[in-house]
Amino acid sequence: MPLDLPSTRPSAIFAGAQVVATTQVAVVTGDPLVHAALRARLATIDDVWLVDDPSRASVLIWDPPPLSAGELPILPTTTGVVIAIVGESADPLPLLAAGVRGLLRRNVDGERLRASILAAELGLTVLDEDPADALVAAWSPSERGGGDARDKTGDRLTPRERDVLALLADGLSNRSIAQKLGISAHTVKFHVDALLDKLSARSRTQVVVKAVRQGLLELV
Repeated sequence: MPLDLPSTRPSAIFAGAQVVATTQVAVVTGDPLVHAALRARLATIDDVWLVDDPSRASVLIWDPPPLSAGELPILPTTTGVVIAIVGESADPLPLLAAGVRGLLRRNVDGERLRASILAAELGLTVLDEDPADALVAAWSPSERGGGDARDKTGDRLTPRERDVLALLADGLSNRSIAQKLGISAHTVKFHVDALLDKLSARSRTQVVVKAVRQGLLELV
C-alpha cells in the first residue's frame, strides 16, 4: 500500500531501516527571478526540503534589499538561521551585526550552498568572501564565551594598530587612514599587514569581522 506522506516533509522520514534527514529551507526575496533561481538551485540538493512559510524553515535563504550607509537590516521573521545572498559590493558588517549566520555570493553553486546550509544549521557562521576562491570561516558562538583567545589577540595589538583597525571598520583606504592619523600610507600598510597576521585574516574585511567577533571592535 502506498505511503501517504504529508504535504510538508518532516525533519526525518523513516523508510524501513533507513532514516532520511532533511533540512527545511525557505527563500525570501522581493525579486521573482532571484526567487526562482534560488529555488531551482535548492531543488537539486537531496538534503534540503523547500517550504513556502519562512517561519517553519530551520534555514532561511535571504536576498536582502539594498542598505543605506550606516543602516542595519531587518531580518525576516523566522525561528531558523538566516543565510544572506549578497552582491560583490555588499558590506558584510551590518548583516553580521543584525544576526545573519552566513554570507554567500549570488552565483554560489549548489554544492557550496548545501555545505553552507548544513554548517549554518549546526550553529556555524559561513562567510564566502571571494567567489573565485571561497573562504568558508566557521565559528561557533558557543565557543565565544571563553575569552582567552580574544584577550591574547587584544593584548598583542599596539595602540596604533587599534587606531588603524577602527578606521578600517569605517571602510577607509590606506591613504585616508594615513591622513586621519598623520602618518604615511606606507606606515599604514605596515600596520594593516600586522593586523592581517595577528588576526589570521586574508583580507581587510576579514580583519574587521574577526575583530568584531573577538570583542576588539564594537559596531555602533
